[in-house]
Amino acid sequence: MRLAGPLTVAGIAGLRPRDLPLTGIERIDLSAVPAVDTVGIALIAEIVGKTQPRARVDGRPVGLTELCQAYRITPDFSDFP
Repeated sequence: MRLAGPLTVAGIAGLRPRDLPLTGIERIDLSAVPAVDTVGIALIAEIVGKTQPRARVDGRPVGLTELCQAYRITPDFSDFP
């Protein structure tokens, strides 16, 4: 799955994870995401939590590392519960 654009309150308004096709996802590519906020972190976490096996998260948009530190998860979400 390749995400693009800001994963922020304004950037993903109206997007619901339940509307996304989540089957067969092995990787979430964030290379085209310029920035994330807490809503973006929640979206990524929701997607990761619904994939089996867990999808790998690639890319480091602005804000990802700092927010993941605040929530005590690694930026690649490999330790997400």
